[in-house]
Amino acid sequence: MTQRQPTIFQSVIPILVLLGLIMTTVLGTGADALAGANQLSLLVASAVGAGIAVYNRVRWADIMQGMVHTISASLPAILILLLVGMLSGSWMTSGVIPTMIYYGLDILRPDYFLPACVVISAAVSVATGSSWSTIATIGVALIGIGHALGFDMAMTAGAIISGAYFGDKVSPLSDTTNLASAVTGTDLFVHIRYMMQTTVPSILLTLAAFAVLTLAAGGGDAEASGVDAFQNTIASTYRISPLLLLIPVLVVFMIVRKIPAVPVLMIGSLIAVGAAALFQQELLATLTPDGRLTLGSGYEVLTRSLYGETVPHTGDATVDDLLATGGMAGMLNTVWLIITAMVFGGVMEAGRFLERITGAILSRVRSAGGLVTTATGSCLLFNLTSGDQYMSIVVPGKMFIGAFRRNGLQSRLLSRTLEDGGTATSVLVPWNTCGATQASILGVPTLVYLPFAFFCWLSPIVTLAVAWAGWGIRKQAPSEDQPDLVPDRAETAGKVQ
Repeated sequence: MTQRQPTIFQSVIPILVLLGLIMTTVLGTGADALAGANQLSLLVASAVGAGIAVYNRVRWADIMQGMVHTISASLPAILILLLVGMLSGSWMTSGVIPTMIYYGLDILRPDYFLPACVVISAAVSVATGSSWSTIATIGVALIGIGHALGFDMAMTAGAIISGAYFGDKVSPLSDTTNLASAVTGTDLFVHIRYMMQTTVPSILLTLAAFAVLTLAAGGGDAEASGVDAFQNTIASTYRISPLLLLIPVLVVFMIVRKIPAVPVLMIGSLIAVGAAALFQQELLATLTPDGRLTLGSGYEVLTRSLYGETVPHTGDATVDDLLATGGMAGMLNTVWLIITAMVFGGVMEAGRFLERITGAILSRVRSAGGLVTTATGSCLLFNLTSGDQYMSIVVPGKMFIGAFRRNGLQSRLLSRTLEDGGTATSVLVPWNTCGATQASILGVPTLVYLPFAFFCWLSPIVTLAVAWAGWGIRKQAPSEDQPDLVPDRAETAGKVQ
């Protein structure tokens, strides 16, 4: 039987089903999106897509092959995610991340309070890879200090969120950073380096804006007791030493030298384990069942920090939440999401649904700037309609990767666009999980802090400006591994000029 070309209506049905399920399960019931709701929605939408594909005479063997192909393509990213979990756990137990946080808090001064909020939040978010935990811990402390100093809470919230989402975008420990690189098949560190072309201008403009706002607000005498208490709690739990900072310096050096991600993450984790045994013996003892550190119990604690949950007992629940890690196990929900997203992408490709949709869109696109604009708009749409930033990365990423490659554009351009248009803007939508959560934690409504979350709304603007200017866009031979997405009658219009 000859396979039938899907109609536009048939092609968008799986996406509409996906959006409907997400809005029902996440927005309607408040289910934890990453813990299974999105994964189930992706699988159900995949089943709907497979049914339509079979109706159009696509063989089940071809559908299965499409799913297997996309999942196998994501395996390197899954391995990196597991190693990222190891790195995060070992850096926390060794005291590397607590040391970075401890010294980072020293830069807080009232005469540049708002820029300091940006820098501190960014440093913690880069170190932890999580904007949520940064905002829920350091962010809450900074909101209180800012209020005591007389700063507008909306301004303070905007500074905290801007810094936290900067760190979330560029940290190799971040799940969204790994997700964007995985969906597009881009090397993790290539993705991070390429993002700097848009991320650095955005954060510099953000810092300048908050410097002006700080001067206008006038500042006051810093109420430093909260910060001092936080630092004292960390110092009483961990041995803080500048020598521990040599570990991230070494990792950054290896990244700059373009050593592949897997050995970098493995080396960074193993060195941190050795540092934990050397520097944090008192902490390791508190993590054992009987409070006594022996060779066997120390080995068990150190290995658990690599694969499982580790929670320090500081006596302060806020600090415990910040410094708790999940190891490799903490990455399994993201791995699960990637696998189900690849299943959905495989069905959409096997059924030629993405071909049909992007072909219609690309018939009017004539430049790299046009492709980036369309992809950015799609990210914003999914943040508005799906209520979750992961979907704003996964679905547009699968929809547009073929179009970028066929037009001779490197996948890193799309991965950067997904982060600038998807990750950064999710916190600006009140009904998105990110916007709703941060508004609740900081006690500032989303639409109130939105004007001051400079980095988050500058990111898509800067990425569009850079794309239309052609800055850093390198052409390569168009990929012909799949049929051209652009219909024959629009072949010329669909190619980037």
